[in-house]
Amino acid sequence: MKSHRTLILSYLFCAGALLMMTSAQAFDRGDRGGRFGGTTTRSGTYQNRFGSGTFNQSVTREPGSTQRFSTWTNANGGTGNHTADNTWNSSTGTGTHQSSTTYANGKTSSSSGDWTKTGTGSASYTGTHTGVNGQVTDVSKSVTDSDGTKTIDSTYTNPTTGKSSTVDKTITDTNGTKTVDTTTTGPNGKSATSDQSYSKTSNGWTQTGTVTGPNGGVTTDNKTVSYVNNGNGTITRTATGSITGPNGNTTPIDNTETYTKTFTPNPPVSP
Repeated sequence: MKSHRTLILSYLFCAGALLMMTSAQAFDRGDRGGRFGGTTTRSGTYQNRFGSGTFNQSVTREPGSTQRFSTWTNANGGTGNHTADNTWNSSTGTGTHQSSTTYANGKTSSSSGDWTKTGTGSASYTGTHTGVNGQVTDVSKSVTDSDGTKTIDSTYTNPTTGKSSTVDKTITDTNGTKTVDTTTTGPNGKSATSDQSYSKTSNGWTQTGTVTGPNGGVTTDNKTVSYVNNGNGTITRTATGSITGPNGNTTPIDNTETYTKTFTPNPPVSP
């Protein structure tokens, strides 16, 4: 299982880590629940080059709120969990985010904040992130979403030193192809960029991209993800590919998950 969203400042200029950047702890305003409530559960096994284990996930959506809970156990018996609670009030144009992650080594991280609608397809977020070392970082985001293009501009500030880092991301989604362009700038003014492209396939999706580090070194990556219905109530997700660093060394991507997925109420109610 991929580790959930450690603080961006801790790996600001690590190209390999930049490839894995996501935003689960930064509440996506699209994660507001639906017109009808329901819970999706997912459980199974995983195996990749880092090890193997089991996992359980549940997502409960209700009008105006979404709750997520995940647990995992690795082959050595180490356990971890992640919880997230997001709300959105369409009448007031405001929302909240709370999340917490406990890792197999017992350390924790957490985040919390508030969303405010600032216009059609746009909103702002202010909150904090507490890392595994106890360091609190102030987080602010500005999000705009128009004509298939979403822009997310984020600032992470250390309140003790006053130093800030920024992450500017543009996501364009058209006709089954999505591009994600990210520029990360550290407190010293140096920047790293990530340009990723995702395309749907008949049974999954493919990803190709590059990451350019602050010193000009380029890392390339590619990944193919496929889903197979095994016919016995289980689904197998397979991810293969590689990451090649500026020095020419290549690291393979090899991950397999087999899981069952259920929805309550069953079958899902169409909006």
